[in-house]
Amino acid sequence: TLTTTISTTSTSTRPTTRTTSVTLSTSTTKATSQVQLCSSGTAANNLVVFANYEGGALTINVDQNIPNIYIGVMAYKAMQITVMGNFANNVRRVFVSGRNSGAAGCTGGPNITSVTPSNLGTIIAYPSSVPVVNTGIGTGNMVCAYSCSLASWQGGCNTGDEVAGFFASQAMAAGGFAQSALSLYLYQTTYYCWSPTTFSLSGGASCCPSVPTLATPTTSTTTTTTTT
Repeated sequence: TLTTTISTTSTSTRPTTRTTSVTLSTSTTKATSQVQLCSSGTAANNLVVFANYEGGALTINVDQNIPNIYIGVMAYKAMQITVMGNFANNVRRVFVSGRNSGAAGCTGGPNITSVTPSNLGTIIAYPSSVPVVNTGIGTGNMVCAYSCSLASWQGGCNTGDEVAGFFASQAMAAGGFAQSALSLYLYQTTYYCWSPTTFSLSGGASCCPSVPTLATPTTSTTTTTTTT
């Protein structure tokens, strides 16, 4: 077990600014001794999550040949999401949720939220994006996440287990499978803007929040808009 203290501060506007102490566990499957992954990627369906506060331009390089990838991306501000890589065809959906509150908090950042390729993207409109599991220390809508803490108030953002649970529920509804057929493969979070940032699936996880137990949905749990 590795204990790490992460201090997150910013002069950017946000619901609340505070310092968060985080305990990370490395007792998960690792691709190498340096890279932490949340599962082996052998599940029938695999969930990958990226979250921040400031939004920005995020390119996701799908460089791992794992089946049926569902990607969830969340930020308070605008996001430009691009999916590419040798195994990009393994991606089934990209779910995007957040407040979409103006331009990303970095120079040259996007002003509106988009997904490329557009046929993969489903933008879950605020305020319809309601947590499927509310921990009581996250906010009442799925708007942003910036830390690995599951036990402290998130300053108006969401906790990692709320985020993982929300996107897992979306994947289950889209794919029509039970939770037992889905594993969290990677969870990456930071406060700061993707300015722009390319992240490969082989790059590892910030942490691995537990996915709450979910009911198997028969239809999508939120109002969605597919990007054009």
